[in-house]
Amino acid sequence: MGSFLLLLALGSSPLEDLAAKLQQKPAWEAEFVQTFVPAGLSKGTEEKGRVWFAHPSRVRFEYTGKPRRVFAVDGAIARMVDFDAGTCHASHLPEETWASLPLAGLSDPGAVRSLFQVEEGPATITLVPRQESQELARVEVKLGSDGLPHQVVVEDGSGNRNVFRFSQWRTLLRLEASVFSPGLPGQAPCLPRDDNPANQR
Repeated sequence: MGSFLLLLALGSSPLEDLAAKLQQKPAWEAEFVQTFVPAGLSKGTEEKGRVWFAHPSRVRFEYTGKPRRVFAVDGAIARMVDFDAGTCHASHLPEETWASLPLAGLSDPGAVRSLFQVEEGPATITLVPRQESQELARVEVKLGSDGLPHQVVVEDGSGNRNVFRFSQWRTLLRLEASVFSPGLPGQAPCLPRDDNPANQR
């Protein structure tokens, strides 16, 4: 009986419930609107696009405006591809940075709880870094009626906010791993500078 009650308690946690839902399907796809709001202002610049997510820790944001850009994370490597400029930049992500990215860490509650103080409401998950950081002060996840993220707000130590609004969530039966390791047309995915043989002497 004790174990059953413990499972019920764990199941009532929004973070664990969300993680379980995200892991139920091979991949997810949604539309997003991203708004960057500088500190002290109520309005900011807006961009739109499509997002893909797959457990564990794989996410891709594809922007539909100009310039044509893709930001993707495959585990601990993040890539930003600017197709109009013909550039591809890759970098290693520290664990605390990876976990704070919109959607990237939400399917791994253990990692999230080790890095953040977690406050949970009926449809809200708030993450505050256990170690103070200028780059990140707070992450707030609001869940929609479908139990999936409807809005994610990432705030830095200066009060600047990136607000992501998600809609039209749908599941995918299959998604190639290469989706999360983008590169320029006709080229292999770029590597972090320290991993690139051309930079090693």
